[in-house]
Amino acid sequence: MIRTISKLGTAFWSLVVGWYRVDRIRVSPTAGRLLSLKVGDRVVLKGELFKVMQRQIGDDADQVTYLLNHPDGDAVLQITRNGRDFDGKAELRYLDRCDEVAEDELVVL
Repeated sequence: MIRTISKLGTAFWSLVVGWYRVDRIRVSPTAGRLLSLKVGDRVVLKGELFKVMQRQIGDDADQVTYLLNHPDGDAVLQITRNGRDFDGKAELRYLDRCDEVAEDELVVL
C-alpha cells in the first residue's frame, strides 16, 4: 500500500515538473487583449464604435484579422506577429486610412 502511494506520488511529481519545464506559448496581456476579440463584440477604436463581424487566422498563425462593421463603412483590424511574439499593436484600415492601434486604445463594450 505504501509502495503504491509512493509510486503514485513520484509519478505525480514527475508530471508537475515536466509540465513546468516545457516551453509554452506566452503572449503578453496587451497582445492577448487584442487577440481575444470574438465575433459579435462591440469595440471602440480611435473613438469610433465597431462591431466584430468575422475573425480570421493566417495560414501560419502569424496574423489575426478582424472584419469590423461601422455605419460609415467596413474596417479591418490586423494583428501581425513580430518575430516570435505578438507585440500588442495592430493596424486599423478604415475609410482609406491605415492607423496603428495600441492595446490601450481598444475598449471592449
